[in-house]
Order: sequence, then C-alpha cells, then structure tokens
Amino acid sequence: TLVFGAHGLLVCGPNSRLHEPLLCAYLQFTTLDIFLQNFFARMWILSDDLTKTNTLIDSTEIDPRALPKVRSRICTLAREIIQLEEILDYILEALELMEIPPEPPEQAGRSLYNRLEISGMRNQLARRTNDIKKNITGLQRYLEVLRERTNVASDNKGMLLTEALEQNTKRMCALQVTNSDVVHALQILLVIFSGMIAFDSLDRITGDWSVMGESWMIDIANNLIKENMFVWFIISMLMWLLTTLVVQKYFQVLNWKSRGVTSVKVRINKRIFTGKLHDLVKSKSKAFEERHYDERNDIVKLTYEEPDKKGWGGSKPSVTLEYDSKNQFLLQLLITYNRRLATKNLAFKADELKEKIMRELEGAGVFNKND
Repeated sequence: TLVFGAHGLLVCGPNSRLHEPLLCAYLQFTTLDIFLQNFFARMWILSDDLTKTNTLIDSTEIDPRALPKVRSRICTLAREIIQLEEILDYILEALELMEIPPEPPEQAGRSLYNRLEISGMRNQLARRTNDIKKNITGLQRYLEVLRERTNVASDNKGMLLTEALEQNTKRMCALQVTNSDVVHALQILLVIFSGMIAFDSLDRITGDWSVMGESWMIDIANNLIKENMFVWFIISMLMWLLTTLVVQKYFQVLNWKSRGVTSVKVRINKRIFTGKLHDLVKSKSKAFEERHYDERNDIVKLTYEEPDKKGWGGSKPSVTLEYDSKNQFLLQLLITYNRRLATKNLAFKADELKEKIMRELEGAGVFNKND
C-alpha cells in the first residue's frame, strides 16, 4: 500500500522492507528537486537585484552617491553569481552519481516503481539543471552589461570633472595674465610716484628758484611762449603724449618679457640620497618649501632659484623638486625659465634645461646608482 501525504509518503505491506532502495532513490531525486526549486527562486531574486542596480545606474547623474553604491552592489552580485555557479557544479556532479535502481521483478515492486516515476525523474532534473545553467549565463551577461554601463557613467563623470577643471584652468590663466598686467602697472606707477616725490623734494630745497627767472630763459619765454597763443598748451600736450607713449611702450615690454616662460616637467622616480640633495639646495636661493605627511610617505616640494644668471644665458630659472624624504625617492622635477629675459643668442631650450639640471644632480651625487 502506498500513501502520499503533504510532507512525505507511507509504504506498508508484508514486503515493504524490500523496497527501501526504491524509496531511497526517490528521496534523493525529490530532495534534489526541492533544492532546485529554491535555487530557481534565488536566481529570480538575483535577477531582481540586477534590475534594481540597472535602475540605480540611471540615477548616477542625479545622485552623487549612486556610483559608489552601484560598484558595491556589482561586487556583491558577482560574488553571488560565482557561488551559484559553484553550487550548480556540485548539483551536476551529484546528479551524475545518482543511479536509477533496476525495476523489481515482482508485481508489487513494479507497481511501486511505476507509481514513483523514478525512471523519468533523473531526466527531468537534468533538463532543469541545464535551464539553470542557461539562466546563470544570462545573469553573467547582464552583469557584464551593468559593469560596462558603470564604466561609461564613471567616464562621463570624469569627463565632466575634466571639463570643469579645464574651465577653471582657463580662468586662472586669464586671471594670471591680468594680475601680471596689474603688477607691471603698479611697478610703473611706483617709478612715476618716486620721480614725483624726488622732484617735489628738490622744489622744497630750491625754494622759489626756477629756470624761468634766468635772463637767457626770459627772452626765449617771451618770444616763444608769451607772445604766441596756445604754444605752451601745445608743448604741454606733446609732452603728455610723449610721456604716455614711453610709459605704454615700457608696459608692453614688461608684459612681453613676462610671457616668455618655458616650463619643463620631468618624471624621474629614482632613488636618491636626501642628504646630498639638501647639501645641493643649501647653495641655492630657497624660496618655497611645502611638505605633506602620511603613514607611508613624506612628500616634499622644494622650490629654489639659481643664484648665477650668467650660467643660464642671463635668466635665472626656478626649479621645483618633488621627492619622498622618508623613502628617499625623487619623484619629479619642474623647471620654469623665462627665455625672453635671457640674452637672445644664449637662451636655453627645454632639452638643454633638462640636461643641465640632471647633470648638476648627478654631479652632486644625488642619485643612488645601486638602485
């Protein structure tokens, strides 16, 4: 007698003990069937998570916190897909090891065998595992699409940031040019005010004396200025115009010279002796030093100016050394050189600046040749 219940089955009869192999095989296949049902349910949950992640990617332009969340979810989903693949391999291996028992020779055994449908259960489970494998492959492709979309969203944010930095750089360059013009104008005003103060001081010393009181100047003033209308006005206007042209020309020359800067940036990344580097810098005019400390690095930015302009064609270059004082690495080198302040035939080119600085560092024994 065979009785099916909600949570199992009951086999009773005088020879029921003989059918234990059939019942064990049936339990194996039934247990695997229940597990595959839960496996399918877990795949649908994972599919919903992928869909939510896809929706979250669409909000990366609105929500600044979305991109880190997406990356975290993708890592979690990838780990879950890997676990599902491993479990599926275990299921396929177990399915191969499960054997279908032979059909019993007696009538009761054959009836139980046919009633339990053991012969077709293995084929059904094999087809369902193949379906699961196809679904997992689809989930993997979906995950790859999400990764690609995440990379595109990250690149778009990077492009927006680059454009913003480019705009800020252009504004800063324009502001730098304006500041340079203002500085030159202030320098010219300083010279003019200095001359005015000097001339006023001389007027206080000489008192009422003026060249107009001299006999030789009285005749010239009477004949040229006092007897002719607007002559002195014209002379004043011409002097004003001449002074303006001279000041403007001087202002243009200053601006032209200030914009002839050559910048050379060299990435080095070589091990050095910081003590010898400090000895070299002591002979220079140190202008600026900046330090950044963290757990692994002590980054130092040291800016100095060469003291002798004759050795550089008439213009002193400014050199910035960026190095790691803790790990003793020279990271990069920045040279700023105004070629328009140098003598025309002696001005250094970019390659010549780099070669001379490197020779100076090598000559001072800064680089560790054992590296």
